[in-house]
Amino acid sequence: MSRLTALISTPRSVHWWISVALIFFGLAMMAALTIQSFNSQSLIEHKFWASLLRDTSAEHAKQLREHPNVALPDSGIVRSWYVDKSRGASQAPSYLVDHPPGLYSTEAGSFFTGVSTFTEDDSFDDQSSFHALIVDLPPGRLITVIDIAQLEDQQNQDAVVTVVWAAFLVLFIGGLIFWLHLNLVRPVRDLARRMQAIVPGAPGGRLPTSYQREEIQVIAQASNAHLERVEQFIERERSLLDQASHEFRTPIAVIAGAVDVLKQLSLPDASAPVLARIEHAVEDLSETMVALLYLAREPSNQAGTPEITALHDLLPRILADHEHLLGDKPARLRTGVIESAFIAAPEAMVRIAVSNLIRNAVESTEDGEVELSLDGFVISVTDSGSGFNPVEAARRYRDSLRQSVPIRGQGLGLFLIGRICDRFNWKLTIEQVAPGGTRAALDVRASAIEF
Repeated sequence: MSRLTALISTPRSVHWWISVALIFFGLAMMAALTIQSFNSQSLIEHKFWASLLRDTSAEHAKQLREHPNVALPDSGIVRSWYVDKSRGASQAPSYLVDHPPGLYSTEAGSFFTGVSTFTEDDSFDDQSSFHALIVDLPPGRLITVIDIAQLEDQQNQDAVVTVVWAAFLVLFIGGLIFWLHLNLVRPVRDLARRMQAIVPGAPGGRLPTSYQREEIQVIAQASNAHLERVEQFIERERSLLDQASHEFRTPIAVIAGAVDVLKQLSLPDASAPVLARIEHAVEDLSETMVALLYLAREPSNQAGTPEITALHDLLPRILADHEHLLGDKPARLRTGVIESAFIAAPEAMVRIAVSNLIRNAVESTEDGEVELSLDGFVISVTDSGSGFNPVEAARRYRDSLRQSVPIRGQGLGLFLIGRICDRFNWKLTIEQVAPGGTRAALDVRASAIEF
């Protein structure tokens, strides 16, 4: 029962359900035709004939007793003969004369009670189907026969008609299923194939509307209207992206240049930390802008030779660039085991992902150390702090993967890491380590370059 329920509840196509319904309908019709054929066959062997034979034989016997020389009907459907060897030869069929009294039938599967069947050696001349009753009527015998040849011929014709109808039903249902496949399944699959072949962002990608069936035309026209709106939306986003790139790069460059000029001037010592914060903020903003612009484009549009990044050279520099985050904390940044590794990914993407992990680790570490290591294309950031909840961080990271935009109030950190991992098929795991602290492991083996 559970298998049947699972089979019914499994999502199926409309073509599948229609085909199954037609097949069941065809089986039901064939079963009905078969039952009708058997019922028509049973008419030939019905006990009605035995009763009719007995009644007719009794009537003819009564007539013979009253009038020994009465003429019995010897032609037609019901025939009778009185056989008395003392009177000489009889016109009764020779294939019945020598049989003992009883009920006989040429139908082997007769329903008659006490019926006897003929042997293969019996010859019936031109009579192929009949029921016969032989009774003793001293000094001779009375033979009564009912010819059912016409009824059997009609039954055989009905059987042929049944077979023809069954064959027609099979061909009709098969043809209907094939017609549905040609007019429903194939156009829909062709529509899906053409939809998948449309390149996202490529202008002018449309579906043909020349399908024969109106329903498919309606779907194609609605899809084209949707593609038109999507194309307009992409064009607006692309224009906005290009404009934003230009508008952001200019003030960032101006601020960076101003910081360089200020650093050349003789300023009070108290201004040095302020300039350093401005410089780091400009660098972070530049990296974030680069990441957002990179991730906003389709991967297929980024043709050419992929950028190669040497992780063993980049990671120590990233860690050194974050020394300022410690401030007055009694903590330190430490470089662990760094293996030689190269990956096919832009340096900016690695820098942004690792920088966010280091920043989260520093924020949660008040006293201790933050270690950065590289082992087997797995970048690990381990802190000894206790304020960073790995369960909450993992939940926030999973939530960021489900969002197309950053979750309000949680910043761009986890969102950018999630999008970068999604773009390069990297994996990020966050776990708690003993005796306290958290380990964030960024697996970049999907972009590994083996030498």
